[in-house]
Amino acid sequence: MSNLDDLFICTNPTRRDVKNIFRSEKYARGILLKNGDMIVWNGDVMHSKVLPFLTETGIHFSVFGDKLEVCWQFESWTEIQKRLKEAKPYLEVLGYPEEGKIVIDTVFYTHKKYAFPDIKYKDIWEEGYELKPIDA
Repeated sequence: MSNLDDLFICTNPTRRDVKNIFRSEKYARGILLKNGDMIVWNGDVMHSKVLPFLTETGIHFSVFGDKLEVCWQFESWTEIQKRLKEAKPYLEVLGYPEEGKIVIDTVFYTHKKYAFPDIKYKDIWEEGYELKPIDA
């Protein structure tokens, strides 16, 4: 989307909001805030286009089908796991399944490459599970 006229930004989406977020395909982008809230918008608009309209930022993510991609910006892995747990009700509203996969993009913002094991969203609730790179 090159035109921001159709941009729909919401905090903590409801089922009604999802219609406006998912236009032609099931694709959303958003930010997980420190207070547990989620800001989300149509996936075809990059984070950089939306940031000028926001008063705070957090952990950037995108949801496309059963893939949740988290863009690492040097947050602790524990903090990312905590925020993903807090976002569960909002991700459920977006239709993201517990069997969905999580991909951690460490290169886009930090230019550092880390390998991760295969991660399913449900894994982050398992007792003793730690979200972290393989070599950490």
